[in-house]
Amino acid sequence: MKNGSPILLVFVAVSVQASVNFTPVTGERVLDGIKFPQLSFHENGREITYEQPRGWTYLGDANHISFTPPNTAQAQAEIAQAPLSAPQNFDEPTMKLLQDQVIHSLPADSHDVAVVSAEKNPLVVNRHETFEVIVAYQLYSEHYQQSVLFLNLPDTQLRFRVTAREQDFEKIHKAFRGSIYSWQWVESAESTQTAAK
Repeated sequence: MKNGSPILLVFVAVSVQASVNFTPVTGERVLDGIKFPQLSFHENGREITYEQPRGWTYLGDANHISFTPPNTAQAQAEIAQAPLSAPQNFDEPTMKLLQDQVIHSLPADSHDVAVVSAEKNPLVVNRHETFEVIVAYQLYSEHYQQSVLFLNLPDTQLRFRVTAREQDFEKIHKAFRGSIYSWQWVESAESTQTAAK
């Protein structure tokens, strides 16, 4: 972890057979004549659409995608994934384990680490339950907060993470978490026709 970014570290390396391909494809959604830019990803033949916060830039590859808000130093968000060996529920032991993972993933020089909150289902994404951990910590002379929102698929765990300096965290967290509501799986016409038979 000592070689990672001071505020944002990847939890684990993901195998090449990851469930979601985060290589972004740009597109747009039109509602009442208004165009909303959106990104699309792919998961086992299904399309996923997502609208990042307006004005945020992104950089993605097959395993994860990161976002940077405008005019805010030391702030970043990321959607990443890790394989699950078996379907996982957010029961008490699992939530405690995930909370510990968030703490242990912080930069090695972090100190004064504190759990701000740990909440099950602060939002539900396409009928999938979630679990969010928010931690506060100090790194060198700066105070940071980080949120990690976990969402479990049958064989993959998605992790929506946002990190910012303490004074910026509320607005950055609100914008990123709000964007997660736009995350949705879009069944292809071929899949719909197959299901109808």
